[in-house]
Amino acid sequence: MELVSIIIPIYNVENYLERCISSVAAQSYQNLEILLVDDGSTDRSGRICDQWAERDPRGRVIHQPNGGVSAARNAGLQAAIGTWIIQVDSDDHIAPYAVEKLMRSAQTTGADMVICDFVKGSDEAFCFTENADAMVETADGISVIHRIYDGDHNALRYGVPWCKMGRRQLYDGIRYPDGKIFEDIYTTHKLLFRCARIAVLDAPLFYYFQRPGSIMNASFSMKKLDYLQALVERVEFFAAHGLGELERNAYDELLHSLIWEYSRTRDLLNSKEGMDY
Repeated sequence: MELVSIIIPIYNVENYLERCISSVAAQSYQNLEILLVDDGSTDRSGRICDQWAERDPRGRVIHQPNGGVSAARNAGLQAAIGTWIIQVDSDDHIAPYAVEKLMRSAQTTGADMVICDFVKGSDEAFCFTENADAMVETADGISVIHRIYDGDHNALRYGVPWCKMGRRQLYDGIRYPDGKIFEDIYTTHKLLFRCARIAVLDAPLFYYFQRPGSIMNASFSMKKLDYLQALVERVEFFAAHGLGELERNAYDELLHSLIWEYSRTRDLLNSKEGMDY
């Protein structure tokens, strides 16, 4: 039974962390390494991590000064020893059979990565309903990158770090950009590109919890423009690898984003609050 490393980057999420870790610890697939990366939390999050590690020998806690979500993900990747990597955000939770289904899909298809679906919402009491007839398809990495440009749901499903299980070797030489948010836009396409075969599981196994105060729901700041540089780098990556259609899609996305952000921020240019990092 192969070891799966589950990385949970954590910062000031004491109200949601127990639910997240509990969903990971209760997996039907038990051969897990649970890496709890406390990125300088100032609330009870670090203490909750330590308490979990005392109760569950599969838990390992990494305490580090606050460096942002990229630094937390990188610390988890550096420490991971499993054959496979799963990332779970600390305010989300996963189905009790999630790892088992991901592993079964990997074993039956010989894939380098398995991608599942997710449910997005703010229901504190959300429970998963298992679909025993969920379909699995396979595709090459470049085909899956194309799906990032196929609507908002797919942009998340195929572009985010979570709702995926990938071989640890995929991350060799690839790390998330320090100090950046929207770190997935800088990174995920590089991981997908390395995959000869990806299994796509038609089952929601992650609950993407929408909480007040999260990065995605926070008010505007200049930091939120980090994704524009990521979009530039995507265009450059696709151009360097001769992926003309993807280069055009990425360039169109960049242009639309630049126009949108200009129209959205022009009234904030003289606002100290709006320009505050």
